[in-house]
Amino acid sequence: MIGLRPLLRRVAFGVALTVLSISGIASAHQVGGTRFEAPIPLWLLFGAAAATVALTATLLALTRSRPASHDAGVAAPLDAEDAAASAPSRSVRIPAPIGGAVAAVARIGFLAIVAFAVVVGFVGPQTPAENVATLFVWAVWLKGVALLAALVGDPWPILSPWRTVYEALARIEGAEIALASYPERLGEWPALVGLLAWVGIAENLTVLPRSPVGTAVLVLGYAVAMLVGGLAFGRTWFRRADALAVLYRLFGRVAPLDVRRADDGYAVGLRPPWRGCTTPVRSLGTVAVAVAAVYTVSFDAFTGTPEYRSILFSLRDATGLGPQASVLLYLLGVALFVGAFVGVAALTARVAGSPGWRPATLAFAPTLLPIAVAYEIGHNYPFVVRNVGQLVGVVGGYVSPAAAPIAPLSWLSVQGFWASQVVLIVAGHLVAVVAAHAVVVEYAPSDRSALRVHAPLAALMVGYTVVSLWTISRPVVA
Repeated sequence: MIGLRPLLRRVAFGVALTVLSISGIASAHQVGGTRFEAPIPLWLLFGAAAATVALTATLLALTRSRPASHDAGVAAPLDAEDAAASAPSRSVRIPAPIGGAVAAVARIGFLAIVAFAVVVGFVGPQTPAENVATLFVWAVWLKGVALLAALVGDPWPILSPWRTVYEALARIEGAEIALASYPERLGEWPALVGLLAWVGIAENLTVLPRSPVGTAVLVLGYAVAMLVGGLAFGRTWFRRADALAVLYRLFGRVAPLDVRRADDGYAVGLRPPWRGCTTPVRSLGTVAVAVAAVYTVSFDAFTGTPEYRSILFSLRDATGLGPQASVLLYLLGVALFVGAFVGVAALTARVAGSPGWRPATLAFAPTLLPIAVAYEIGHNYPFVVRNVGQLVGVVGGYVSPAAAPIAPLSWLSVQGFWASQVVLIVAGHLVAVVAAHAVVVEYAPSDRSALRVHAPLAALMVGYTVVSLWTISRPVVA
């Protein structure tokens, strides 16, 4: 049992660590260690890059019509504000009582796990591989829910712990709690700030993923910010200002599984993975989040390469910033990626003779998501699965001292991991090309002009995919 004074000291230490931790360079992927550290061989890199270019050219040459992206349906999406497509024509119906019970258990269970992780982050062992906070927050929650969204659709409206607390308060109040309407000018820009701060900087560039108490302080601080915003602006705040809500919703567009509310319960069906990527996003803030998601997962892998260290130390010498130069390098990269995408979208609109760059930017941003999702899965699934096994052992230790971590990926060879990464990245690229073609034909009056209009975006996609493949071919620097 820990006393109040030591607990307050840990809280104070966690606050200080949260403020000062940008001076360290760390990665959440170091929490549990990994044996998948060998880079893919160059022959596999060159073969995958060649296949990417060849398959892109083949798809563009053979595709003459828009892929089916809209079917007649009767169900409404779980979160209607960003409906990417209508329901599949064939679906399985789940009765409302069963679906509602499953959602309630998931909602309450996730809130309980988050609360438990925060408490253990303060009072538990401060070894990251032995603390529920570091194991759960960075792997199972942050990355695991992202993978879940990419496979079965966005679960965050149900799982969000701050939204659960808000809904409980609203139920007590008997109505939605909001002091004012959400300002439209804010759009999804608060979510972008949250994504850059939590996923981009805190996860990849600080020691927070290795600090249980720092992780607990981070979660508490973000929860307070979300609840205060929710009480001020109502439910819209949770949909548009929560970085995780916007990120998981975007990833859910790629999911092959489509889950929707229907009059008699829930409808569950399958859909092509490009379908949700053919509907424009609602704002430029969402565009920035989508492109930042593409960049951040690549940056995460890039931070382990010798080239990154060379660039970082050169920037530190030139600016005198010290370790904080890594944050500047990350933010410059985000600005470069967003600027390049907006420029390509504007060029595409110009080639198509479409008025204005903004509609093209909103329309083409979702077509990048399959590449981001494929790389997210390929880069992070060993990290998630490995730490789930570690977490099972740690939690089991509270029940039985004999409990031990499990190794779910002990059967997977390094060569198998290489192959899975390459296949996922190339497959994600192909899905993105199909989605982009579906959007391009809306801008072009003929098949021939559609190919010309698609060229700038196809070049950008090929470039991003090749860079992703190159990154995983580089040696990992400790």
